Amino acid sequence: MVKRAQVALAFFLLTAVLYQGASARCAAAETVDPVLSAVMQKLIEDPTTPAQYSAAVRLHVKLRIFPFISLTIKGNSLYKRPGLYHFVFRGVPKAAEHFSDLAYDLGNPAFWPDKYAITLLTPPSAGVDPVVRLVPKKRGMVKTLDVAVDMAKGHMLKATWSRFDGGTISLVQHYNAVGKHEIVAEQSATINIPHMKADLSADYSSFNL
Repeated sequence: MVKRAQVALAFFLLTAVLYQGASARCAAAETVDPVLSAVMQKLIEDPTTPAQYSAAVRLHVKLRIFPFISLTIKGNSLYKRPGLYHFVFRGVPKAAEHFSDLAYDLGNPAFWPDKYAITLLTPPSAGVDPVVRLVPKKRGMVKTLDVAVDMAKGHMLKATWSRFDGGTISLVQHYNAVGKHEIVAEQSATINIPHMKADLSADYSSFNL
């Protein structure tokens, strides 16, 4: 789930803002801590996320460093379990052409134990969402990834990447009901890393299940 550090700028921005928690069958017994196991089980057993859907998307990008670009890109997105997203943006300006026709796999929680050391950073309590910390087993740019989980619905509410270069990326997600399902409808991200500072937001609509 942790994003690769050395990628094209535009792809990195899109990946950061459109990160979403995936649903999958996972053996929570792999985690030793019973509380952590329960949190993980909630995260992966989200029954309200459909197996596949498409939606219209508006991506808003605002760079907080030169050249201080601010733009909105319109397009379509397609989601398939356990975390494959495909984005197509049409008629984008030259400065954002790398956003067009992107596809990437956000990863499957079933394989988290293979890639990360998983601990419970914040246990669940009244009015407090639990936070799971992922630490990559192989050294890369990302130091930790903290994921806040809605224990009532199993949704990922917030993700925060911390990097060895002192940079951080934070993502917040909001869900809307679509029929019997609940789907990410809004996302906002703040990127604060060396040589890149930006605010991004994505709005989804016209869901087709």
